[in-house]
Amino acid sequence: MPHIIPFAGRLYSGSVKQNLLWRDSDVFLMDNHRAALWCWQQKVDLYAQPHSLMHIDRHYDALRVGVHTKKMPDLRILSAVDYLADVLAAPSGQLPRFRWDNYLSIYLRQFQKQLRTLRLITHKDGDRPRFKPQFESAPDELPENIDFWLEGGPWIVNVDLDYFFCADTSGSWIQMVSDTYIDQTFRGVRKAMDNGSVAVVTVCLTPDGYTPGGRNASG
Repeated sequence: MPHIIPFAGRLYSGSVKQNLLWRDSDVFLMDNHRAALWCWQQKVDLYAQPHSLMHIDRHYDALRVGVHTKKMPDLRILSAVDYLADVLAAPSGQLPRFRWDNYLSIYLRQFQKQLRTLRLITHKDGDRPRFKPQFESAPDELPENIDFWLEGGPWIVNVDLDYFFCADTSGSWIQMVSDTYIDQTFRGVRKAMDNGSVAVVTVCLTPDGYTPGGRNASG
């Protein structure tokens, strides 16, 4: 079954609601990026296997974390349902551990010893990840260089479609790069996958707030 969790529909997602988690071989599609860390573990042993990560996203997704990494569940034996349901104790009550804005920080805190290279292609929104060596590339470098950057895997490629959009004067979200730019970017990812240097790709639709909505983002 390609749907890892039951598809809830094109509903509001926010920071913790997961409506879509779908898989086709090494590619995982979701509405909310909070499930990405679980998906990576399905194809890369984050606990023992050296690897690299490319993060293509409007945001860094690296909100500072503290208690979120205490008593972490073992992702090697955790189902997707249990991962999404995992909570931690806070003064205000139980809170979801994994969010769309902190999963990368949790990953870096827990698995940085296995991470060889972190390459960021972002709009520089949010807290910058605390990890070295990291490389931050400009948008105009992406289509031409992506297959070169993805040499020497295994790589995790993490893509949020909000990277390709910006707001117009009315506050609506519009595609800020050409179809050719997007096509060449994903052709580079496909080439690296075919070469065996990419272990897993996670793609987030971000239907709330930074793209034109779930129907357009997934269309």
